[in-house]
Amino acid sequence: MASRSINELLPDYPEIQVERVEYLTNLKRARREGVRTIPTLVEEGGGLQGFYLTKARIRAYFDDLTS
Repeated sequence: MASRSINELLPDYPEIQVERVEYLTNLKRARREGVRTIPTLVEEGGGLQGFYLTKARIRAYFDDLTS
């Protein structure tokens, strides 16, 4: 669900680059980045986590990143 919303929103935010990381094969990196739930969006200094990330929450997060 979050992946679909991210894909739909990214054309509106060309300055945002997304790197998808497979949690189970990159556990050390996930722990280092502070990932506790899936899905998680991480950026320097913070992030957005939740079991159910709505398109509206992701859009608000992207808006904060680009403002």
